[in-house]
Amino acid sequence: MAKSPPADSAPAADEPPPGGYLDWSRDPAVGLFAVLPLWLLYESLRALLTPAERNGAELLLLRELDRLGAHGLLALRLCFAALTGWAAVSLVRRQVPWSRVAAVLALEGAVYGLMLGPTAAAMTSSAVRILSIGAAGPDLLDHELMADLVGSLGAGIFEELVFRLGLMSLLVWIGLRVTRAWSLPIWVAGAAAVVVSALVFSWFHHLCGEPYERTRFVFRTMAGMLLGLLMWARGYGVCVYTHTVYNVYFYLANE
Repeated sequence: MAKSPPADSAPAADEPPPGGYLDWSRDPAVGLFAVLPLWLLYESLRALLTPAERNGAELLLLRELDRLGAHGLLALRLCFAALTGWAAVSLVRRQVPWSRVAAVLALEGAVYGLMLGPTAAAMTSSAVRILSIGAAGPDLLDHELMADLVGSLGAGIFEELVFRLGLMSLLVWIGLRVTRAWSLPIWVAGAAAVVVSALVFSWFHHLCGEPYERTRFVFRTMAGMLLGLLMWARGYGVCVYTHTVYNVYFYLANE
């Protein structure tokens, strides 16, 4: 007669999957749902308060979508909806406590966002002393504050999407093939991807029309390197909240 398996051989129906916050927060599906409220907030505030405000990285994506014709933006939204649906099914099927993880993820990103400025500033200070360049910050007009705060949301979402999740991942993919061909250590590919994506991230701001100033370029490069390392260790969701909270804190502190 066949024996039934022991009662403790299978997890209970409401038992969470093995792992912990550090594993779950790096899950792409969790990261997607964690960023979704921020994305919706950005779109709502932009439509209500600053309809003409769009982040440079977002404009870059929209310009490429225009190449697909009149239905390019619709195709992007449908793909995003399908991706969100897939993420929801995946989270429910694996019993991941995504709401609690997303809340802590947002808090973690907020803490990193408050730390990003001082850390990048300290790194910039050393680099600027070597280059003998004095720092000069722009004066912000009061009527520009709201547009800056809305833009902060878009910057966190789209710049991390383009430069960290997109460009850095592509550079890692290319770098791994180069390191294998030349028998180099694998970490070289990761380090090169972090540095190159940070340089492109910094230079992109000047390509969008901001006058070139070496101190700002170095600062953004240092910040981009820190965000690249954070992306490598903690994932897209944490990076978005880190970048967004830093930008909001910067504009509020320098009003």
